[in-house]
Amino acid sequence: MKNIVLHFLLFISLLSFIILSFYFFGKKVWYPYYERVFIEKDIQPIHKTKCEPCHLIHVGPLKPIIVEKEKVCPVCPQCPKPEKLSSEQKLKRHLADSNFITYPKNLTLIGLKHEKILEVWTKKNGKYLHIVTYPFTAFSGILGPKFKEGDRQIPEGMYKVSYLNPNSKFHLSMRLNYPNKFDKKMAKKEKRNNLGGDIMIHGDRRTIGCIPIGDKNIEQLYFLVEKIGIHNIKVILSPVDFRQIAVEIKNDKHPWLKDLYKNIKKEMKPFTSE
Repeated sequence: MKNIVLHFLLFISLLSFIILSFYFFGKKVWYPYYERVFIEKDIQPIHKTKCEPCHLIHVGPLKPIIVEKEKVCPVCPQCPKPEKLSSEQKLKRHLADSNFITYPKNLTLIGLKHEKILEVWTKKNGKYLHIVTYPFTAFSGILGPKFKEGDRQIPEGMYKVSYLNPNSKFHLSMRLNYPNKFDKKMAKKEKRNNLGGDIMIHGDRRTIGCIPIGDKNIEQLYFLVEKIGIHNIKVILSPVDFRQIAVEIKNDKHPWLKDLYKNIKKEMKPFTSE
């Protein structure tokens, strides 16, 4: 009997040693299969992909995320050195590229969460003109609206700029009026409290539910918004670019989401470059 127990313990020890050795030293072999099967991605760029975390079905193919890099002339004897422009000078060039001699009278900011970009548009003589696009420098949360304080979500819906903060710890910031009337109405209907607030478009490269676009870019946008006036600024925050792709809601836990996305899509429709 003692020999059987001893052999069993030796077998268990040997088996444990083999398993642990394979776990630590064979990770290059087994981990790619583990990652493919068990680790879910928030967004998968394939046709009609189920996304468990955000409770949406993404109807694709999804638009690839392209971050434009600033063109820099290589340093060589034949080429002039790159110009060092201030944020205001860069802004004026963006405006000049859109055929503006003076500052526009209105702005629409379109924040796209999946694409991680902030588009800047204006309306002139009945036409919508694209001025510039700023990439997010950080991102938190998943697709879907903000429900409560601390969920790290970027809100979704139509908002306004409530005030400008020149002394922000994130360089400069523009506060949005989240929660708006619609957010409060849906929260009351679902008996949700503590919706959170202080949602900003700001500088730096950090976020827990805001939209950071970097210090240089926020200087440009802040200056432009200050010139135009916050009452002439409209902000659309969307889970995806509804002009390119669509989302299908997987559950009916929040039935109002369907109407919200329908309204966001309608608001975004005119903003297309010819």
